Amino acid sequence: MYILLIFVFICTLDAKEYLYTNFPSNNPSKNVQTKAGKELITLINNSKSEIVFAIYGLRDQNEILEVLLKAKKRGVDIRGVVDSDAHGANYYSDTHMLYKYFKMKTDKKSHIMHNKFFVIDRKIVWSGSSNISDTGTGGYNANLVAVIEDEKIAQLYYDEFNDMFHQKFSNHKSKRYVENLQTTNSEISVYFSPKIDPITTKIIPLLQNAKRSIDIPIFYLTHNKLSKELILAKKRGIDVRIILDASAADNQYSTHKELRNNGVLVKVENFGGKMHCKSMVIDEEYLIVGSMNFTKAGVEKNDENVMIIKNRSLAKEGRDHSEKLWNTTPNKYLQYDPKPESFESKNSCNDGIDNDFDGKIDKNDSDCK
Repeated sequence: MYILLIFVFICTLDAKEYLYTNFPSNNPSKNVQTKAGKELITLINNSKSEIVFAIYGLRDQNEILEVLLKAKKRGVDIRGVVDSDAHGANYYSDTHMLYKYFKMKTDKKSHIMHNKFFVIDRKIVWSGSSNISDTGTGGYNANLVAVIEDEKIAQLYYDEFNDMFHQKFSNHKSKRYVENLQTTNSEISVYFSPKIDPITTKIIPLLQNAKRSIDIPIFYLTHNKLSKELILAKKRGIDVRIILDASAADNQYSTHKELRNNGVLVKVENFGGKMHCKSMVIDEEYLIVGSMNFTKAGVEKNDENVMIIKNRSLAKEGRDHSEKLWNTTPNKYLQYDPKPESFESKNSCNDGIDNDFDGKIDKNDSDCK
């Protein structure tokens, strides 16, 4: 019998920094189920003057829509940016509700506005891998979100938002970042792609200096240069473990087979929901969290954000999260990739989601028959 474990960790660095991680639940939910989602509701309810957000879209999360409407009613200025295709169409079905009630802008480009962040009163940033959806804040996918209360970081995200709100997307934005910002217990760097390539400028140097371990729970991994650095790290004795999403493993550009052929341990998850984190833990000292997949498009085209937090206590919690994901995935998936919509992937044939993006859902998919 398969027992789905659901764990939630809240790691407090000091009174102003928090990390929320969650394991996938049994089903998508229209209710906000994750600690990160509930914290977002609290932040919105406590907002005083202004909320800006850049998110992929909205689907089946009326609780978050309702608290935004209440905030607007009490006088909070709310503006947002969402993703759309070149024709203005949105991937998430309820995104039109945001246009109805708030001041909204969209990119209308072929690249993706892939951020998932909120800035509250220019003081607090909520950012990470979780979408505002039945699979994101609804709890079906594995995600990781950081909440940082720091005016310098909040202003940075606010300025990034304003560029996009004024129709400056992708390489048309200003180049902005902060490096090694000291907080009470941490050192935080923030990067926005594609004006800055976080993989080349920061992540690869960290990998080259790794001494003991590299843990990567990740949605997509197609970045060739990054993958080569992981192979080199493995060859010099670093413990490298990767947990990859099943639909991403089916991507023709996925590097996980090459990594396996060079001795790197890669498990492909068999959850019903997605392995949706875009994170990395290095030596239990550095935690990487954000919206950016480890892909060429993530660093060269899409609008993304990445935080690199140096803090041993937080990084240890991040590694514990990765290890529990690792331990709940059977060892046979070190060599074999389960199909993302099939009876191999728990409940994926009964979740109402097109898990393998082939246009067929549940029993209409041949792998679920």
